[in-house]
Amino acid sequence: MVSWPMSGYPGQNGREPAENEDSDRSRGGPLRLGTRIGLSAAPSNGGTSQRGLAPIPGAGRSPVASSDGSCNLVNALAAQVEREGLSTALGRVVVDDCRRVLAKTPDDTFDLIITSPPYDGQPKYGNGERYERQWYKDSFLPVTAELLRTLKPNGSFILNYRSKRHGDERGTLQYELVFWLREQGFLFAEDFVWGKPSPPPGRFNRFLKDAVEYCFQFTKSSRWQFYPENCLSPARWDARDRQRRTKLAHNYVRVNEPSGQGRKRVQAGPDLVRPSTLLHFEPEFGPNPTGHPARFPIQLPMFFIRLLTQPGQLVFDPYAGTCTTAVVAEKLRRRWLMSEIDPRYVSVLAERLQAKR
Repeated sequence: MVSWPMSGYPGQNGREPAENEDSDRSRGGPLRLGTRIGLSAAPSNGGTSQRGLAPIPGAGRSPVASSDGSCNLVNALAAQVEREGLSTALGRVVVDDCRRVLAKTPDDTFDLIITSPPYDGQPKYGNGERYERQWYKDSFLPVTAELLRTLKPNGSFILNYRSKRHGDERGTLQYELVFWLREQGFLFAEDFVWGKPSPPPGRFNRFLKDAVEYCFQFTKSSRWQFYPENCLSPARWDARDRQRRTKLAHNYVRVNEPSGQGRKRVQAGPDLVRPSTLLHFEPEFGPNPTGHPARFPIQLPMFFIRLLTQPGQLVFDPYAGTCTTAVVAEKLRRRWLMSEIDPRYVSVLAERLQAKR
């Protein structure tokens, strides 16, 4: 097996970034084109623009700045990324089929895998594929088998998925996938529900707006790493309940007083508490110059990267799309590897990393 040259990532050889250390991007360092996996990196101090990007025609304009020139710019970016690849000091994206990427990846490589494959019956990717049930059995399950092999024993695989409605019945593929992956050897650790406060509008005869998706957590063993203290949220104690709790006996501690007696009142409840498995994130409503039909919001990978990894660990997304997972991993100082077969979707990554969103 030929392994990917992972030595290019900070944090290899037992070193993790220090707590106050950030990636080159946050310090204004270079974001490099020309470092596709398996190729030598382009010099970071030559042939780059002032923003650290190799110049291309029209690069002074944003892909969403004007409707008449955006398509040409996206195509130019896509062509360059496909030829040369793209990397930062923390990670890199490979424009290729994820099966070829995984075939060259050693066992027990990734600390976290998070992805959202094409949903069933989704024809909007423009490649003629509708991703019916048989596609998942023939194409997706071989990928998940490789994900199991390349996941570390204490790592997690987060699968964001939602079955579409077919006529009068909700599709069951989202549940079948759980059983199929368990048969492969995954442990079904948890199911998170992503609730969308503002779901896409729609009117249906006997159905309501679809406002939820699932995020299934699969692991390789019962020893998965878990850092809920990284995801604490403000407690929502009722004012009356807070007052009642201050009077309870366990909210006092003994203190040493000159008289030999005394007690001191302590806080009735914590200000910050662990999150639940119900996630409240708005859908992605931002500009979409590449026309990707199914983007998830930046808050979704941010939650799981914080919950299930530490700085310096490696995150992988096999169906990276517009590389939202990479943007978050870069921001949180995690190493990252993305694979995406369509260079048009990857073409926006350089700008997203610059904007950190």
